[in-house]
Parts: sequence; C-alpha cells; structure tokens
Amino acid sequence: MKILEGSFQCEANTFCRQRAKREDFELFEGEELLKKMAATPVFREAGAQVVPLIYASALPSGMVSREAFEYYKKIFTELIEKNRDADGIYLYLHGSMYVDGLGSGEEYLIKAIRKIVGEKLPISVALDYHANLSDGFLQNVNAVQGFRTAPHVDHDDTERRAARSLLKCIRNQSCPSLAYIRVPYLGGDAATTEKEPFVSITKYLESLDKEEEMISCAFFNGQPWYDSSYTGNCAVISGLNVQKSREAALRLAKMFWDGRENLKLNHALPVDQAVEESLKNQEGVLFVTDSGDNTTAGANGEGTLLLRKYLERNQENVLICGILDADTVNGFLDQEPGTEKEIVLCRGQAGKQEIETKLRVVLKKKGIVYGWAGDEVGEGVLAGCGNTDIVLTNARAAFTTPKHFKKMGIDPDKYRVIVIKMGYLFPRLREISDRFIFAMTPGISSNDFAQIEYQRLKKKMYPIDQTITWEDILEENQIEEEVHL
Repeated sequence: MKILEGSFQCEANTFCRQRAKREDFELFEGEELLKKMAATPVFREAGAQVVPLIYASALPSGMVSREAFEYYKKIFTELIEKNRDADGIYLYLHGSMYVDGLGSGEEYLIKAIRKIVGEKLPISVALDYHANLSDGFLQNVNAVQGFRTAPHVDHDDTERRAARSLLKCIRNQSCPSLAYIRVPYLGGDAATTEKEPFVSITKYLESLDKEEEMISCAFFNGQPWYDSSYTGNCAVISGLNVQKSREAALRLAKMFWDGRENLKLNHALPVDQAVEESLKNQEGVLFVTDSGDNTTAGANGEGTLLLRKYLERNQENVLICGILDADTVNGFLDQEPGTEKEIVLCRGQAGKQEIETKLRVVLKKKGIVYGWAGDEVGEGVLAGCGNTDIVLTNARAAFTTPKHFKKMGIDPDKYRVIVIKMGYLFPRLREISDRFIFAMTPGISSNDFAQIEYQRLKKKMYPIDQTITWEDILEENQIEEEVHL
C-alpha cells in the first residue's frame, strides 16, 4: 500500500492588503516532512509506504499571491505525477486559503491533482475548524476531518482521524462522495468550542466516529474575514451509506442552528470602556485583545488605536505587543539600550485602526520574534514611551505562548495590562493569566461583521441578517420536506 502525504496551508484574510509570497512559506520535504506530520505513524503502523510530497505553510495573511500558489502547486503535481501508482493521497490543508485572482486555493489544488490521478483514487484531507469550503473542493475529495477545538489543541488528533479515514476508503475500495449542509452564519471569535452548541456537536461527532459505515465527519465554523460566496458554517459527512450521511450532516446543521444564540463574546467591551476597565486591574496580569487587528486572523498587526488610548491615560505597567513596523525596528537594531529616538508608526495612514502616531521612545531591549511553528521569524524591540511599554516587530507576530515573551526578554508578570493582537486567548497564555477583556476594536478582523465591506458574501448571512429561518437553510441546501429531521 502506497500513500502520498503533504501539506499546503495559509489562512487568508481577504481584506488584508498584504499578499503571502513564496518566501513567506516554510518548506519541509522528505523525512523532515514525514516527522512533522502526525498522520505518518498511522500509515506506517498499517504497513503502508509513505511518500512525502511537500509541506508548505505560511502564517495567516492576506490572499496568497498567484505566483506563490502556482509555484507550490507545481511541486505537488510533479511529485504526484511520479507516483501515479499510489493507493491514496492524504493532505493536511487549512481550508481558507484564498488565491489572488483565483479563489479557493484548496479547490484548485485538488482539481489539479484529480487531473492526474482521476476519480478512483481516494483523497482524504485534514482541515482547520475555520475552513471555508467551496463546492468544487468538496466534490473532489472523499473524506474530510476538521479540528474540533477552538482555540485549537487537536491538530494531531485531526490528522490521525483523517489518516484512518483514508485507510478505511482503501480497505473498502471506496471513493465516497461527501454529504454537506451549509449554514449561513458568521461565527468569528465568539464560536469557541467549550460552549454550546459545540459541546453537543463534538459529542455527536465522536459517536459518529464509532459507526462502521462512517468514513469521516466534521463541522466547520468558517472564517468570517474571507469574502466568498461559500463563507460560513458547513457540516460535512462521508460514509458508505449515502442517506445516513445526508441525515447526519442535516442533524449537525440543525444542532448548530438551534444553539447559535449561545455563542456570545466573553468579556466584550467597546474600546474606551475596555481601556478604562483594564486600568482598574490590581490582581496580576490582565490581557486585552485587540480583536480588530488580530494577526491570528490575518490582520496586519500595525494598528495603533489601543496604543494611543493607553498613552492618553499614561498609567504604569501597561505593555502593548506587538505592533508591526519593520523600518522602525531595523533602525534600532544597531543601537544600544537607553537610546532615545522619535519614531512614526503607521506613517501616512489615517484609518480607524491604523493611525499615524508620532512618539518619542527609549529603547529598553532587543529580542527575537518567535513564530507559530516554533521558529525564529524576525526581531523586535521593547521601547518605552512614558509609562507604557511597546513591543515593535519587523515580522508579523502573535504572542500566543509564554515563550514568545521569553524570546523578547520580557517578564509578563511585571505588567498589569498586556494588549495582544488576537481575539480569544490561546491556551498557553492561560499559564500567565486566564483573565482578559475582549476589546471591540475596528479593523479587518472586526467581529462587527456589518461594518465589513463584503463584495462576494451571500446577501443573507446571520447575524448580519437575523430574519433567516431554518426553512431558508433547508431551501438553500435543496432539502425536501420528507427528509426534515
């Protein structure tokens, strides 16, 4: 048994002006790839020969440039062409890669692969919980598994489930079609999985895992800062019994729809109130999430709105991290701590989030910007302005673990307020503090979806349009009366 294995990932925020270029992707090949992917041991334990394709992964960003996509797609297809005798293909993708001028990167990658291998070779994919899945993608794969946690802690479990799904297809000599039901809903940062309806949805998915006829089962929240006609939630089932698959997908969709009102943002406050409330904190570290400039959702990370708000109050023990400004950081790298300098952040800009801001700062420290995948992605400086400390970086960053602070030489416990450019708290940050305020800041990752200038999104999406009914969803998915649950 011969299985091809690879990954190609970049979550796109289509409102971000940046483009993910070829050099923004980390590339792993050969044995390095096989060690990186959690599916590898599953296939090897089943006696399979595992052939590495490539592992190309970039941080959440704007759209992927067409040049970068075509470059990595070509490597994939050339390697697959050399291994046409494979029994199956396993891919670890994101699900919300949008290619500039093209659309769904996952769709066009899968279609290119299908041109080589035909329709009778099973393809199984593992995807992020925030995947937005086009019809062209779903109609060309045979098994789909997705993360069941947000914040995400089940990457490896999802890979292993997707690997077992592929093995089941091979053993049954089956290339099943997917049953899927779309739910017109924009979830955003409120849709964390410790809440209902996701607690019940996960339990139901786990019960489906045990059914012999089931190949794969998943429910996706979608990524709302991705402007497409297929943005939104989606229940996806693959099984040997088509009718049961359709019914299971419908049940998942109904469970979500009936419980959607439980998905409220925790500790969410308007900007000024969030700042004032945070400064009352006297009980250790309190995080404030700059949700409208959330780099983990593909935002730029350059926003100065909250920085300006805290500078106006000039209260002690406040840390703002980390604002992207490569020119400023690079201008500090050959300077010694204690150097004073006038800087301008967001030069020439005048938006609600990215506002030109002139400061006189003193350099306190220089450090390393730590990436998502456990690597060093750039450099940063800790600068002081009055009573406020600011982390500036020359690479887009998200301070998601204690190690991110350590790499910058920062002790987070010295601060009472730490502003971070994300939505919800990532699990490792709770080692520092589990206390946070969700600041409803504007920007391209805002959770006020009505203020986002969508061009391709369906006209009727909840919660922008709250007149949508379950009957509307049934009609959109072309479900007849007799199969209603």
